[in-house]
This record gives sequence, C-alpha cells and structure tokens, in this order.
Amino acid sequence: MEHLINIKSLSTDDINKICNRASEFEKGIRRSNHINRHIANMFFENSTRTKLSFEMAENRISANKYNFDAGTSSINKGEDIYDTINNLSAIGINAVVLRHESNTLINELKEKTYYNTISFVNAGSGSSAHPTQALLDYYTIKKHFLDLKDKIIAITGDIVHSRVAKSNIELLKKFNAKIRCIAPIQFQDETLEGIDYYEDINKGFENADIVMALRIQRERIAEKIDFDEYINNYQITKDNLPYNALLMHPGPVNKDIEIKSDVLSMQNAKTILKQAENGVYIRMAILDMILSSYGI
Repeated sequence: MEHLINIKSLSTDDINKICNRASEFEKGIRRSNHINRHIANMFFENSTRTKLSFEMAENRISANKYNFDAGTSSINKGEDIYDTINNLSAIGINAVVLRHESNTLINELKEKTYYNTISFVNAGSGSSAHPTQALLDYYTIKKHFLDLKDKIIAITGDIVHSRVAKSNIELLKKFNAKIRCIAPIQFQDETLEGIDYYEDINKGFENADIVMALRIQRERIAEKIDFDEYINNYQITKDNLPYNALLMHPGPVNKDIEIKSDVLSMQNAKTILKQAENGVYIRMAILDMILSSYGI
C-alpha cells in the first residue's frame, strides 16, 4: 500500500488484510518498529478522535511523528500547500496524514511529483471521504457479525454533508449489506446509489441490525436548522432504537439532538467507545503497511 485516499480504491481483500493486521496489533501478536520513518500530521480542520488516534498509532509502531500547525506555518505567509509538502519530502518526511475541508485536494496532491517519495493518508476530506473511519467501523462490526450479506444497516442524520456516511456506504456495499438512510429531505444525497431512503425513522429502523448515527454538521450548513423539528422526528431514543441493534457514532455526539442522552448508557451504545479504541488498531495497520513498503 502506497497511499490511502478513499474506499473505492480498495478491494474486499485489501479491506480484510487491513482488518487482519489490525487484529494482530490488537492481540499483541504483531510488533512493528518504524524508528527510521517520519510522519507529518497535517490537520486543517478540528479533530479529537482521528488526530489523537493517528498519533497513538504512530507511537505504537515507533514511527516519528510531527504535528504540523497550519496556523503558524508558512502557508500563512502565502506558501502553496504543494510547496510545503514538497519541502517536507525533502527534509525526510515519508508520509502525510491530511485532513482538509477540500473534497479533492488530497487526490490532487497525490498525483504530483515530489523531491522524495511521499505517501498520503486521508484523515477526512471535506464532505466526500473518511476512509479510516469506515475501516474502523467495519472492523468493529465484524466483531459482531462474521458476514454482512443482507444485514440491515440504518444510517441516520446529516447524510449529505457526511464524509463518514459516504465512505461507509462505499465499503458496506462491497460486502452486500442492505443500507438504509433515514433523513429529512434537506439531509439526503441523491447522488448516492445502492441505498434506500426513509423519512420515517420507525420504518427505517425496522429489523435493523446496526444503527449508525451522524451529527448535524453545523459548520458545513449555511441555512438555519429547525433543531426542535429534527429532534421530534429523527432523534434516536429508547423507544425507537431496535432492541438488539448495535448503535454506532463517529463522534462527536451532540447529546439530546441526534441521540437522547439516556440511550448512551444502554448496552447497545457501548459500541461507540469501541469504535474509538478500534481506530487505533486500524490506523496502526494502515501506517504499518504503508511504511513497510519503503523497506528497512
């Protein structure tokens, strides 16, 4: 593996190889030492789970990490981001973990020529892709269901602005899951294929094996949102959450908006913190595979 840009570029075999390596790290049967490799974490958008999870993963595989601060960098002096990264390659950075508001920037950067070989890992691009989140979600799901064929996965919330939803849909379709999206019209994305849309949360949740909740992404929405109406029609509660369904959420959770607070104490919701834990193992696996391609 040279880069990880999106889910579309991965086969089911690739996905399972990543998960198998993550499992080896989780069980302690794999150790990696990349003391001679260097990773720059470049986050142009806010992040807690993803950023610290990558840092933890980098520490655990003994890679050297460098946290790029966009606010104090030469980008604020007018330097182009390509020139910045080309200079990072020149000083010895082997891989860049990039989060950016642009949907296309990481693809454009990957295609350019650099002073030295450099790899890119997508830590979230605009509203289009978040591949490591989809991989850790799949890894979490696989611990409960060996086969996703015909499993019903209900994704509810702000679909149109969610890179998490788009990457999860791309991945889950590869494994023949039945995907339902539950959202009001303004949060639906008509460009997504191979899913069923529901405006009624009770119908959408019927017989669901997994419920994935998404937050309303206020930072990407220009129009005013009627939160009271959303809560009345789409909030996940003890009454509408299917009894045996796993409840998942990429975080951060807006308590008492997309999920009623008391739901988070239910056994179904324990999966949410497991997602955070599993994110470290998945990111260890991805970085290990990329850095191993450089040789010793």
